Amino acid sequence: MLAEIAKLHQALKSSADLTPTDRTVIRNEIGDLEDRVALLEFQEAEDIDYGYHDQYDF
Repeated sequence: MLAEIAKLHQALKSSADLTPTDRTVIRNEIGDLEDRVALLEFQEAEDIDYGYHDQYDF
């Protein structure tokens, strides 16, 4: 996925003939892939249990 993101960034920089719509589509695709990467990294992180906090705790 990271390679695909890099390729899309390169396409944005190198293609002068892209329409504004094409640029928006590419940016949206980059954002979607970055979100997926972030989710994978989050899921791989160690699960931390902060304990139970009742709504009446002061």
